[in-house]
Amino acid sequence: MVDGRVTPNRHLGFVAGLAGLLHAPSFARPFMDIDEGSLAAIACRLLAGGRVYHDGAENKTPGIFYIYKAVFAVFGSYNMVAIHVAVTLAAIATALVIGAIARRYAGDLAGRWTAVLYVVFSAVYYPKMLAGNTEMFAVLPASLTVWCYLRARDRGAAWYLAAGAFGAATFLCKQVALATFAAVLADRAFTGLRTPLRALAGLALLAIGFASVIAAMVLHLQRIGAWDDAVFWTWTYVLHYYIPSGTADHGFLYNLATSFLPFLLTMSPLIYFAVRGREPALSALYWWLAGNVCAGLVGGRMYGHYFLLFVPALATLAGIGAARWLDDARRRERRWLIGLVAAVAIAFTLVAAMFEGATGSAFTPSPDYREASAYVRARTAPGDQIFVWGWFPALYQAADRCPSTRFVYTHILSGANTAGAERNHNVPEAWDMLMRDLETAPPAYLLDTSPGDYNFAFAPERYPRLWEFIAARYRVETTIAGVRMFRRR
Repeated sequence: MVDGRVTPNRHLGFVAGLAGLLHAPSFARPFMDIDEGSLAAIACRLLAGGRVYHDGAENKTPGIFYIYKAVFAVFGSYNMVAIHVAVTLAAIATALVIGAIARRYAGDLAGRWTAVLYVVFSAVYYPKMLAGNTEMFAVLPASLTVWCYLRARDRGAAWYLAAGAFGAATFLCKQVALATFAAVLADRAFTGLRTPLRALAGLALLAIGFASVIAAMVLHLQRIGAWDDAVFWTWTYVLHYYIPSGTADHGFLYNLATSFLPFLLTMSPLIYFAVRGREPALSALYWWLAGNVCAGLVGGRMYGHYFLLFVPALATLAGIGAARWLDDARRRERRWLIGLVAAVAIAFTLVAAMFEGATGSAFTPSPDYREASAYVRARTAPGDQIFVWGWFPALYQAADRCPSTRFVYTHILSGANTAGAERNHNVPEAWDMLMRDLETAPPAYLLDTSPGDYNFAFAPERYPRLWEFIAARYRVETTIAGVRMFRRR
């Protein structure tokens, strides 16, 4: 093997510049995905002294909330440009790490192509790939897990511990990203069959590194009094409510045909080169790819950005294959490859430039929720809190106001609006939590999104406990952009 190093400095500028161009559409918009609004609103509560899960109900593992909190602490609450810059930096760093992995196997050309292919193909398929979701942040520690593991096979114990620690960091960004750590365990076990003692030692060190980081997070959550809430939202809720609802609207095969297969078509250049460069020595990369393909399918939802989890492994294999192909390719074929990658990058960047992520419309929000947020912002003080009924957390960011409850979206309480029926996500345990939060800190404004064209919102009058609270303390002030404004008396 060729010793792996970070991509040479002369290539860094090109990779960084390319990533900046591809991610530029996200610098002009607060959201590339409505889910960013949920993470930002929870981070606002954490900055105000709240506790993860106890003061922000979400099913994700805690890493993403602390990333948002850290960015907002440095650059200002609700600074989504800073989040998108962090996403771009994560993409660059991931490209450099997997470039180093490819270089170990096939030399400098493979490393350069791997970095370029990742930067391009992690930003395509649809604009939500540019969002600050868990996947974009999870792939960096995942790549470091594999890089450290490969070094450990040559250089010993400390690198196994580091690989285990990065595997834990990946899991703390997203539950199913545990697949990367499972992949290195599998590779160590199967490649070590001829030297079982060495294999067992490696597996033990990987487990120790992983367990050390997880134990530290568990102790932290217990210390701040959020452990029980963390278990409920990341385990109980996921198993009992979230995963079972994954194929409620459409079946697994429908989602496979309409989401996963089109994604594979978009990735077909990578698949082609990955197949051309296949060889048994790349077993660790095959485990990495297979594990994360499975992770992207868990639950059956198959949202496109879920598949970002396996792009680093696929890009690494493709970079190795492309480098070997280019060794024998003529100048015309080299130009063909460059032209194909450039065409893919340009096409999807143009689409992303038109995309308005909060409402999924073109160029401007529809409905234009900013009008409702501006109304609230003008009539409240910076320390005031608001509550949005429905699934539209972008209202919090645009109003620059923190949520008054742990629920930054409310289909957990009302269920998803599917053909007029209340079903899927409803979590009966959540109602006591909501009413306790509202009684403890009544919001200055309650924003009801049910009159407008927003997601998963039923009129609050349908829920006796909530409506009794509203009717006794609030009055309707106006309706703007499909948002009914209840102001505290």
